[in-house]
Amino acid sequence: MISTETAIPFSETGSNAATLSIQHALWGSVPLQESMVSIAYDGHGIWLTFDVFDKFLQSKKRHFNDDVHHDNCVEFFLRFPGDINYYNFEFNCLGSIKAACGPDRYRREFLPVEVLKRVDQSLQVSISNQNNQGLINWKIKVHIPLKAFHFNKLASLKNLTCEANFTKCGDMLTQPHYFSWVHIDTPTPDFHRPEFFGQIHFS
Repeated sequence: MISTETAIPFSETGSNAATLSIQHALWGSVPLQESMVSIAYDGHGIWLTFDVFDKFLQSKKRHFNDDVHHDNCVEFFLRFPGDINYYNFEFNCLGSIKAACGPDRYRREFLPVEVLKRVDQSLQVSISNQNNQGLINWKIKVHIPLKAFHFNKLASLKNLTCEANFTKCGDMLTQPHYFSWVHIDTPTPDFHRPEFFGQIHFS
C-alpha cells in the first residue's frame, strides 16, 4: 500500500504513472479482488485507467450528468492547491459521464455538456468474465483534458500537489457496494468528503 500521508508522484508523458489500489471496502461492502487505477498526465490533461472487479453488472447508457452512480461506477475526485472547490468525474461501465464542481456534495455545478463531450471522445471500455474468481472484470480508460477543469484556468499540471480520491460504487446493484483509495470515516456512504482526500503530485 502506498501511504496517503505522502504525495503520490508521477511524471509527465506517463513514463512514471502511479498505480493505486481502490482497496477500502466501506459501509458494509463485501471485500472483492482489489480494483486498481493508474494515473498519468501529459501537457493536455490527465490519463486514468480503471481496472475493476465486480460481482454484479447492471448499467445502462445514460445522458450526460445523469445518475451513473446507480450503475457499476468509478469516480475521480480532484482539488487543486488553495481551492475550496473540488471536481468529481464519474463513469459507469458503459462510458456514461457525470461531472461537477463545488465545495461539498450539496453545492455543486455540473460541467457543461460541450466540455464532457471532449472527455467522452477518449473513452475506451472492455468487459470480461474470464478470471479465476468468477467476478466480472471491466476496464475503462479516459483522458480528461485540462479544459475539462472548467472553473480553473490551467496552463499545466506540472509541479502541482493536489488532493484526490478514487472510488467505485454501485448504489442500485443487487448488492450495493462502496470502495475507496483512501479510508473514509463516516457513518453513512459519502465520497464527497474532501477532508479525507489523499495527495498526488504532478512531478
